[in-house]
Amino acid sequence: MNYLDSHCHINGEEFNEDLDEVLNRMLENKVTKAMVICVSLEDYERTLKIEKEGIKFKKAIGVYPEYTNTSEEDFKKYVEYMKTCDAVGEIGLDYHWSPETKEAQKELFIRQIKIAKELNKPIIVHARDALQDTYDILKEYRHKGVLHCYSGSAEMAKEFVKLGYYISIAGPVTWKNAKVPLEVIKAIPLDHLLIETDCPYLTPAPNRGKRNEPSYVVHTAKKIMEELDVSEEEFLKTINENYDRLFNV
Repeated sequence: MNYLDSHCHINGEEFNEDLDEVLNRMLENKVTKAMVICVSLEDYERTLKIEKEGIKFKKAIGVYPEYTNTSEEDFKKYVEYMKTCDAVGEIGLDYHWSPETKEAQKELFIRQIKIAKELNKPIIVHARDALQDTYDILKEYRHKGVLHCYSGSAEMAKEFVKLGYYISIAGPVTWKNAKVPLEVIKAIPLDHLLIETDCPYLTPAPNRGKRNEPSYVVHTAKKIMEELDVSEEEFLKTINENYDRLFNV
């Protein structure tokens, strides 16, 4: 059983120069599944060109929380692309960078959840400094999905799990100050856990400071295995089952 990256942005300009080498390193590190996230229409076009024998790519697209000024014409293009994708995302709320658009973000989030329901596609949820509002919306408009790059408390994570959501853990769990992420992984059942890089961001130790890439997800996985005292075989079996179950593999 191999590793996977449930959330990456290898369609970004950060990988223009060496994408093939990045994909080779994925294979070398046995990272053979990846969900590529499109946060723009241009991302989607680039994603269509990404392929590598031995790696199974999935793709998702959604209107990012900060893009509340997206035109109706472009929104319709997003919806058309959603129909060809494996998930709708990343969508959600971000009050850290755009607190002035809270109400517009909520409307955009709810609108896309409804579309995901109609399409029967899981949602990939972005929530930054907005966990309570995210929880309230997901509780009201329940639909299968994952809280990507989860940064909230263990108590809140358990509440999302009760609603049926997966919790995805990224590189910060490996950092020296990773008290809360470590509490989260110990608080939720393994069958509701996913791993990701969110590359090129949030690079795990020991590569912190470098551009993140999917092969580095192994560091995140091994840290979680160590903290949970679970074998690699059991961990990878469960993580793969979770990924396949959520994304209808």
